[in-house]
Amino acid sequence: MKEYIELLKKWPGFRNLWLASVVSLLGDWFNTIASVMIVSRYTDSELAISWILIARTIPRFFLGPLAGVFADRFDRKKVMVVTDVLRSVIVLSFLFVDRPERVWLIYVLTTAQFVMASFFEPASSAILPGLVQGERDLVSANVLRSITWSTMLALGAAIGGGVAGLFGAEAALVIDSATFIVSAVLVLKIPAETKAEVTVESRGGFQDMLDGFRYVAARFDVAVIALVKTFGQIGSSDIIIAVYAEQYFPYGQEGATALGVLFGAAGLGALLGPQIGRRLAKDQLASYRTAIQWGYIIVPVGWAFVAWSPNLWVAALGILLRLMGTSVNWTFSTVLIQTEVEDRFLGRVFALDLGVFTLATSISIFLTGYLLDVTAITPRQLVWWIVIGNAIPVALWALYLANRRRRQAASNLLSQLPPKGG
Repeated sequence: MKEYIELLKKWPGFRNLWLASVVSLLGDWFNTIASVMIVSRYTDSELAISWILIARTIPRFFLGPLAGVFADRFDRKKVMVVTDVLRSVIVLSFLFVDRPERVWLIYVLTTAQFVMASFFEPASSAILPGLVQGERDLVSANVLRSITWSTMLALGAAIGGGVAGLFGAEAALVIDSATFIVSAVLVLKIPAETKAEVTVESRGGFQDMLDGFRYVAARFDVAVIALVKTFGQIGSSDIIIAVYAEQYFPYGQEGATALGVLFGAAGLGALLGPQIGRRLAKDQLASYRTAIQWGYIIVPVGWAFVAWSPNLWVAALGILLRLMGTSVNWTFSTVLIQTEVEDRFLGRVFALDLGVFTLATSISIFLTGYLLDVTAITPRQLVWWIVIGNAIPVALWALYLANRRRRQAASNLLSQLPPKGG
């Protein structure tokens, strides 16, 4: 912990970015629980919950390439401030969803909210390398951001579940709206001289977007790293958490207490994952790809506990393990992108990374909700199928690592050969 305190003292620009993420992420989990509660209140369908989660993810896929161009061409700090202010207004508008006839409005507003998020996130990830210096500090900054996400998930889910359970979803939404304003103020305080410089020579938005695709397509390892998050999106933990809280462990008003416990377990898992992974990797960049392999292995183990769970606490343990694995992969793939991609392409690579990830997430959310809604399969049976599906990325990443080792061995052998004519 001392290391992270020193990091925040050393880099004031990063400190403001981090504080902004603390308050914003806290509000995000209030929003998640409130949205699920409102949809469950006015509908009686798991697929209806799937649609709200899809609305939270699909904009990143369609707008990701454009958002990446914005992050590389414009002042990243201003992009984040504008999107924070707009999200504050949008979230307050959720209060108009007060009867079944207006449920459609929550899908529209959620989509608008995450349209703004699709511009905020690449700018936030791309600005980070300009706020700290040195590989170790960059790794520490990303681990701290992952820890923060995890802690805010645990605290936000627990506090949000408690607030929503006691005072209703509306109170949670008002708090969420306020957090975006606080975040915008903190981002404004990032010193201008520490923000990442945008060095891209623009040739037009569409051409810039194509240049980003070409950059990734020409670099196999970058393309694979940009797909790490996507490979882990087999089965929706959000849907399973919502369904388990409703059907198996309905504790609290509208299952709010169980939602809080399960989302809190997810946060704790995401908190522990990068910390343990970093210790095992010994802060060596070359070991991060191996750590990702272990992340993939842990995910199906967690899902197996969820499938078997005889009570809420075993289900929570399974969710914790699942998030440990995915958070390891999220953190280390982010660090690898930041260290292996040129700054002028960072926004576009991160936008592609998040865009493909959210497409996979949306498909997973839809299929999970659809199978539970229109087939006779039970939630537990579905989770066992998810366990089997998550064995696929384990095998694929093992093949990738073996191929990478062969390429490195061949490259080392060639470098040892005497030059022609020597």
